[in-house]
Amino acid sequence: MKAFGWISLLLSLSIMPLVAAETPAGPVILKVSGNINSADEVNGKVMFDLAKLQALPQHEIVTGNPWVDKPHKYRGPKLADVLTAVGADGKTITLTALNSFQIRVEWDNVAKYDPILAWEDNGVVMRVRDKGPIWFMLPLDQYPELKRSEYTDMMIWQLDSIDIQH
Repeated sequence: MKAFGWISLLLSLSIMPLVAAETPAGPVILKVSGNINSADEVNGKVMFDLAKLQALPQHEIVTGNPWVDKPHKYRGPKLADVLTAVGADGKTITLTALNSFQIRVEWDNVAKYDPILAWEDNGVVMRVRDKGPIWFMLPLDQYPELKRSEYTDMMIWQLDSIDIQH
């Protein structure tokens, strides 16, 4: 019986890393909190480094915006994929920048536009000085109705955290 107990303990310890929360290996560039349910959740937040964000399906948006002189190609995961990855359950999303600037987004108002969390601009990983590490990007050129301040004001750069509420 003792041998069986030790074998069970050893097996459970060898399996434990497979179910433990994934901790980012690199610097954390995004924190997601609020109404979430994820195995990666630690202290109410899921932390993303660049590699973890890049592990999600990647998408591109080619668009101009009020802060660039010509259309750029932005790359990153869809916000919808990030929300799914963290088990989000809510319709109100608060986006917060590194400087604490916040914008509240109603998911139902933007979901159909497939916004992305861009980490790359024209093939270059965005740095903080270049509106990075993450820029909430909407496809303005593909949907003329998005070229209103109601939507462009949502395009927060230097995105640091996302909070999901009902």
